[in-house]
Amino acid sequence: MPGPYGASLPPHPDPEPARRPRPPRPVGGTAVVMGALPVRARVEAGAGAATARLDDPLTRECATGSAFARERFATLWSDTAALGALARAKRAPLPAALARELREFHERLGAPPASLAALERLSRGEAVCAIAGQQPAPLGGPLYALHKTADTVGIAARVATRTGVPCVPMFWTHSEDSDFAEIRTATVADRTLALHDLSLEAALHRDGALVGGLPVAPLERIAAQALAHWEGLPSVGAAERLLRRSLAPARDLGEAHSALMLALFGDRGLVVVEPRLPAFRAAARAVIASYLERSEALAEAARAAGARVAAHIGRQPLAAGALDSFVFGIEDGTRHKLTVDEARAWPKAHALSPSVALRPVVQDGVLPTVAMACGPGELAYLAQLREVFETLGVRPAAPVPRFTATWLPPAALDLVAASGAEPWEVVAASDQVLTQQAQRRVPQELRDQLAQAREELTARLRRFAEGSTRVDASLPQMVESARAKVDYQFARLLEGLTAKVRHRLEREHPEWLRLRYYLSPGDRLQERRIASLEPVAWRGPEVAAELCDLAEEHAEALERGVARHYLLELG
Repeated sequence: MPGPYGASLPPHPDPEPARRPRPPRPVGGTAVVMGALPVRARVEAGAGAATARLDDPLTRECATGSAFARERFATLWSDTAALGALARAKRAPLPAALARELREFHERLGAPPASLAALERLSRGEAVCAIAGQQPAPLGGPLYALHKTADTVGIAARVATRTGVPCVPMFWTHSEDSDFAEIRTATVADRTLALHDLSLEAALHRDGALVGGLPVAPLERIAAQALAHWEGLPSVGAAERLLRRSLAPARDLGEAHSALMLALFGDRGLVVVEPRLPAFRAAARAVIASYLERSEALAEAARAAGARVAAHIGRQPLAAGALDSFVFGIEDGTRHKLTVDEARAWPKAHALSPSVALRPVVQDGVLPTVAMACGPGELAYLAQLREVFETLGVRPAAPVPRFTATWLPPAALDLVAASGAEPWEVVAASDQVLTQQAQRRVPQELRDQLAQAREELTARLRRFAEGSTRVDASLPQMVESARAKVDYQFARLLEGLTAKVRHRLEREHPEWLRLRYYLSPGDRLQERRIASLEPVAWRGPEVAAELCDLAEEHAEALERGVARHYLLELG
C-alpha cells in the first residue's frame, strides 16, 4: 500500500501471540504487584537528601498547585472542573485532510484495531487527547520515552473518568528535530549488566537534516547489535520480533519510531502524530501565520516571562536566541532557522516548522489536547509560554508531571535481599551498600581480635604516657601523636579486611559491582540513558500495558498532589 510520501512497503508481519504474565520474582520480602509488573517501592520525590536527585521545584509546584503554578499554567491537573471545561471546549473534529492522512499513516504502519478506533473517535470530534512527544531514536530512545508514552494512556484514562469526555492517548514523533547528537546513541546492557553504547555513524547526518529522515538500514544494524548483547535474556526473542515488526513498514527513523510506539501501545488505543504529514503542516501554517503577524510582541512577552520563571526556579527555560524567531524553514529534508522577515517571505511550496517556543502552541492549536505528560524541561518552557498561548488564542493542555521509574535487575534485588538495604539505597548508593555488606561479612572473630588489640595497645600507651612525665613533661604529647598513628594503622587494617571481603563478594557477584553504572549511569537517573526496549528484552512487549496501569495510578496520585518515582522489577 502506498504511504503518504508515495512509496510501497512490504506487508505487515503477524503480531506476536500474547504470553501469560509471569509471577513476581520472590527476592527479599514481599513485592507489591500491579498487574504482572512488581513494584519494589514508590519513592516520594524530595523526601530527604537521599532522594534529592528526584526533586524538581517546578514539578513539585505543578503537582501541589502552588501560587506560582496557578500563575503560569492556565489549567492545573488537580483542578477537575477546569479540566472538564477545557475538554468540552476543545472537543472538535480534526481537519478532514489530516484525519484521512493519519488513518492512512496508521494503517500503513500496522496500527491495531484499538488504535484505529481511537483515531476515528478523535477524527469525528467525539474525543480529546492526552499527549507526549519525543524525538525518534534507535531502540525507542531512552527509557523516559517509554515511560512518557505509557503516561499518555494513564492520563487519558483519568481524563475520561474525571470529565466524562472520551480521551485518546497520543504520541507526537518529533521527526522535524535536527539534533542528531542527542538521538544517535542507544545504550543497552548485557545479562552481566555491562553497558554498551550503540551509535549511528556520524556520516549519516548532515547539518540541519531532520532526524526523522534517517534511513532504516543503520537502525537494523543497531537492532542486531542490541539483540546480540541481550542474548540470554528471557524475552530477547520477543524483542527481536517487535523490532522486525516496527522496522518492516518504515522508510525512515521517524516512521520506525512511530511504528514501534504503535506496536507497544496501540492495543491501548495510542494514536501517533507525524508532523511531516502534508495535512498537518497545512493545519500548522495557520498558527504559524498568526505568530508572524505579532512576532515582536510575542518575543518580548516570552522574554519577560522567561525572566520571571528563571528568577523563581533558578534556571532559564529557553535560551535568548530561541526567542529571536519561533520558526524554521524546511527544504529538501533540512531545516534552517529563519528570521521573522525570511519566514514571512518563505515560499508556500516549502514547509515552515515551529521551534520549541511555538511547537506546543501548534500542537495544542491543531489537536484537541487537554493534558500533556511533561518532564522538568518541558514544564519550564511551558511556564514561559503562557502569554504566547493567550495572545495566539490557543488553549494549552494541562501539564502533568510525567511518570518516572528505575528498573531493578535481578542482581539489584539480590543485593537488597542480602544487605537488608532499602531499594532506593541500592539505586542511589549501590557502592556504599556493597561496602556495608562487605563490612558485615568480615568474620566477627577477626573484628573482635582487632578491636581488642587496639584497646590493649591504647591502654598500654596511656599508662606509658602517664609515667613518661617523670622524664619530661612534654613526652605525653609525643605519645599522643604515636597513638593517633597507631589508630590510623588499625583503621587501615580494618579497611584492608573489608576490601578483601568486598573483592571476594565481587568475584561471587560480579554484577553487584556494575549496579552503580546500570542503576545510575553517570550519576543520573537510569531512564535518561538506558534504551526503551531494555525492559522488553527482559519482560516481553506486554510490559507496555503493565506500565500503562502504573501510569494511571501515578496520574491519580498527582491529582492529590503526590509525585512518586517507581522502582520496578526488571526480571
